[in-house]
Amino acid sequence: MPGIFEQIFNRGEKPATSHDLKIALRGCERGRKRKQQEMRRGAAKANILIQNLKAARKTNNKEEVDYLWEELQQNKLDISLTKRESKILRLEAMALKRYSRALERLEKTGNKARVEDLIQRIKNAGLDDALGRQQIEEDDYLDRLNQSLDEMKDTLEFESGSLEETDSTDKTDFLQSLDEIIAAEESGHKELATERQEKLKSKLEPSES
Repeated sequence: MPGIFEQIFNRGEKPATSHDLKIALRGCERGRKRKQQEMRRGAAKANILIQNLKAARKTNNKEEVDYLWEELQQNKLDISLTKRESKILRLEAMALKRYSRALERLEKTGNKARVEDLIQRIKNAGLDDALGRQQIEEDDYLDRLNQSLDEMKDTLEFESGSLEETDSTDKTDFLQSLDEIIAAEESGHKELATERQEKLKSKLEPSES
């Protein structure tokens, strides 16, 4: 599927305008809201699965533990994919916002040559390619974006982003941590159990790609 900038600028119709970019921007923002809702639902599902795993572990129901573990891993994968999609939408929205401002400024001057020059810069920036990689390199994306607008720095406010890194865990470590939570609960150390469970949940969060 073609990237968003290819869709906007290579439609074979009349040249794209700042209005077209603003429409695409609104679509990105709506998409991000949907992805954020999906991630919240995924986090809520993870909480339920962990609680069910604790119950199955307490009764030594190995079959149920194995099943719930697989469900937890699938849920983690779903969240990971959603986070990637949300990240792409965030970066696309960032570029669309900057490009639409710059293009709108040039459109007001009536200088068609400058407008065409900016559109060509956007096409040559390769932002779709940067987002299409297996591992999204945010710094590379921002470099391409900034470089394509190097003559218009006075019209835009550039911002930088950083990747959030999270830990991962395997099944053995997970079950050991779960046993420690159960032991803390059964010995009456509720606060310790809660603290350990929050740490366990953070380890299950997928890293961004």
